[in-house]
Amino acid sequence: MCGIVGYVGNKDVIPILLEGLHSLEYRGYDSSGIAIHEGKNLSVIKSAGKISKLEELLLKSRNGNGKYCGIGHTRWATHGEPTDNNAHPHFDSDEKIAVVHNGIIRNYLEVKDSLIKKGIKFASDTDTEVIVQLVSSCFKETGSILSAIRQAVVMLEGSYALGIIFKDEPGKIYGVRKESPLVIGVGETENYLASDSPALSQFVDRIIRLGDGEIVELSKEKIELYNFDGKKINKQAQPVEKSKDIMDKKGYKHYLAKEISEQAEVVLHLLNDYLPSPKKSVKLDCLNFSKDFLDNIDRILILACGTAYHAGLVGKHVIENITAKPVEVQLASEFLNTKALLTKKSLVIGISQSGETADTIAAVKKALDTGATLLGITNRPDSALADLAKDHLIISHAGLEVSVCATKTFIAQMTVLYLFALYVAESLGKEDKKIFLLKQELRMVPQLIDQTITRGERYQEQVLKYADKPDFVFIGRGINYPIALEAALKLKELSYIHASGYAAGEMKHGPIAVLDPDVPVVSIVVPGDAYDRVFQNSIEAKARQAPMIAVAVDGDKKVESVFNTVLHIPPIIEILSPFLTVIPMQFLAYYIAEHLGCDIDQPRNLAKSVTVE
Repeated sequence: MCGIVGYVGNKDVIPILLEGLHSLEYRGYDSSGIAIHEGKNLSVIKSAGKISKLEELLLKSRNGNGKYCGIGHTRWATHGEPTDNNAHPHFDSDEKIAVVHNGIIRNYLEVKDSLIKKGIKFASDTDTEVIVQLVSSCFKETGSILSAIRQAVVMLEGSYALGIIFKDEPGKIYGVRKESPLVIGVGETENYLASDSPALSQFVDRIIRLGDGEIVELSKEKIELYNFDGKKINKQAQPVEKSKDIMDKKGYKHYLAKEISEQAEVVLHLLNDYLPSPKKSVKLDCLNFSKDFLDNIDRILILACGTAYHAGLVGKHVIENITAKPVEVQLASEFLNTKALLTKKSLVIGISQSGETADTIAAVKKALDTGATLLGITNRPDSALADLAKDHLIISHAGLEVSVCATKTFIAQMTVLYLFALYVAESLGKEDKKIFLLKQELRMVPQLIDQTITRGERYQEQVLKYADKPDFVFIGRGINYPIALEAALKLKELSYIHASGYAAGEMKHGPIAVLDPDVPVVSIVVPGDAYDRVFQNSIEAKARQAPMIAVAVDGDKKVESVFNTVLHIPPIIEILSPFLTVIPMQFLAYYIAEHLGCDIDQPRNLAKSVTVE
C-alpha cells in the first residue's frame, strides 16, 4: 500500500525524492518522510499528513549542502496510527541504519519480543521498525551488510519491499523484495529505486523489476543483484513505458473528473485494438488457449477485490449469457479461506488494476496450485499478476489512474470481460446473429458513454439536493446489481456517507426496514428482462416514504411518474447497460463529495494499490 523511492547519483537527492513521492502518493498518504546521507550522518525528516507537510519541514531544515543518496516513503497505515513517530523511514537504536517498507510483517510481535529481550528499545508501534532493528542486530553479529540483510529477511514472515541505507555506506542503497513490488531505475552514473515504474518514468528510460526473494545493491555506478541465498544474478533492463503528462489535470478540478471524462476514449481504444469491426472476430492474440481447452472448461472462477470484483460480477453475466459456461465470482480475500474446488479443466480469471493487489495475488497462487489455468486482467504489464499470467494476459490499457477511486479502470475491466466472452464464443464456433448484433452494439458504446458524460452538469443539479442525507440505498437486478454495489462503494469512498447496494429483490427480505424519508433509494431501471421487477421493488420502497432516484433511459415516461428524480442515460440494450448506468452513479458520488468538501482524489483511510492482505 505504501510507496518507496530511492536515489543515488550526482544530483541533489531531495527534489528527486519529493517528485517520486508525489508520483507514489496514490499508494498512501497518511504520512511521509525521507532519509538522506548528510556528511557523516544519516538524517531523517518525516511527518504525519500529506507530502505537503514534509515539504514544509524540508524547506525549514535544508542547509544548502548537496545530498546525493537517500530514500523516501509515503505511508498507508497498517500497524500503528498515522503519527510522526510511526512515519517512515525508521532508524535502528544507534541511528546507523534507516529503512522504508511497503508490505506487512506477520510475525513482527514475535521478532519484536526477541529483540526487546536483547535490550533493544523501540520508538514506534509499527511492524516496520522490527526490520531495521533486526538488520542492525544481525549486522553486529556478521559485520557484513549483505549477510545481515539476508540473515534478517529469513526471519521475517510476510510481504515486503525494502529500501535500506547505512551510515557507513554513504553511496549505497539496498533494496529487498518479497511479494511487494520493487523496481530499479537504470540511469547514467545514477540509479533509482521505487515501488512502481510510473514513478521512475520521469527520470529513466530503462528499469529492472526485482523478483521475489531478490536483493539489490545500488551505487551510482553499479547495480548488483543477489538472491536470498547470496548468489549473484543477472537481469536485463527493460524499456520503461513513458506516460506523458500523467500528473496533468488538463483543466479539470480533480483527477477523478478528468478520469471520468476519459472513459469513452478508454473503451474506444480497447475496441479498436481487439474488435475493429463487428464483421470480424475478436482478436485477442495475447491469449494462447486451445479450442480443446475452451471447449472443455468445467468452471470459470473470477477472483478480484473491490471495484474489480464488481467488474467480475458484470463479466459473469456476460460470459454465461454468451458462452453458456458456468462462472463464479469470489472475493479474493474470501477465496483464501475456502477449499479450492478447481481442476485442470478450470479457468481462473484474476482481475487487478495494479496487478499487485495482495489478496488477489495470494488467491491466484492458491488457485494455480490446483493445476487450473490463469487468465490475468490488469492495467499494468509490469506487475506480479502479469508475471503469473504469462501466456494468458490481457492489459486493459486504461492509462495511469491517479485518483484513488476507480472509474476508467472499472470501465476498462468490463470492456475486457465483454471482449473475452465474445472471443470464447467465437472460438467455440458460436458466430451467430446474436453475436454479430452484440458486437455491432458494443462498437457504439464509446459514443453513448461520451453522450452520458456530457450530462454531468445536469446530474450535478439533480443530486445535490440529497447531499445532506446520512444513508443511501442502491438497488439493481441481473447485470445491473453489480452497478448498485459499485455505486454504493463510490459514494462511501468519496463522501464518507454510509451506502448499501442490494439486489432489488432482496429489499423485502430485511433491508427495507432501514427506509425512511432520510434514506434515498437509487434504482437502476433500464429496459430488459429485469425492468418490471426493479420497478415493482422501487414502488415498494416508495411506499416507505424513501426519496426515490432512478437511473433510466431517455423517454421512459413510466419512471418519471413514480420517481422524485430521474438521471437519464441514452437508450441502450440491457446487456450493455452497465457501461452507461455506472456513469451517473460516479457523478452522484463525485458531486456530493465535492459539495461536502471531501478530499476527492485522496479520500481518507484509502490507497490506490492495496499491496497488503
